[in-house]
Amino acid sequence: MNEYLCHDFKTPRTDTSRRLPSTFRFIPILFYVAVAGCAYIMTMDYFAFKKAQVQKKEADERKSALEAERDAFQKELAELEAEAKKADTVAQWMEGARNLQPLVVKIARAVQADTRLGGLSLERNEQAPANIALSMRVTGGSAATEIAAIESALGQLQYRSYAPQQTKNADVIEYRSTLVRGAD
Repeated sequence: MNEYLCHDFKTPRTDTSRRLPSTFRFIPILFYVAVAGCAYIMTMDYFAFKKAQVQKKEADERKSALEAERDAFQKELAELEAEAKKADTVAQWMEGARNLQPLVVKIARAVQADTRLGGLSLERNEQAPANIALSMRVTGGSAATEIAAIESALGQLQYRSYAPQQTKNADVIEYRSTLVRGAD
């Protein structure tokens, strides 16, 4: 026979706390639902992140295409502005260009028969196209009066001499001046 005696040494205790309420049984259920919800949200965020990366890549491609187009337009605009500037320079040149034939005719008619006119040169400057550089050699006769006659003839065409210079060698006078057109 087995005589096993079991002694219960526990004594009833009155100072212990009560059991947890039965509503606390829902805490593990809520935990698993929260874990499943977090997993769902993380999965959706991952797919949204991948979609955003694709959209960003497409936006970067559109941006680079638009920047290339903008750069092409700016280059074309710069070329057009450069061409317009050249055209403006040519227009200013042409506006300053007066017919030189009347000047030559007036100079030739102002010179008397016994005086020779050698080396007549009329030149225009790029910086001031309206001004004409005149240089000539007058030989024979009274060259000083011939130069005065030439200046008065040019005055009839509304040109005046600016900074005239005369160099006399024997009976040859070299005359240099800048002709400036007066008001029309």
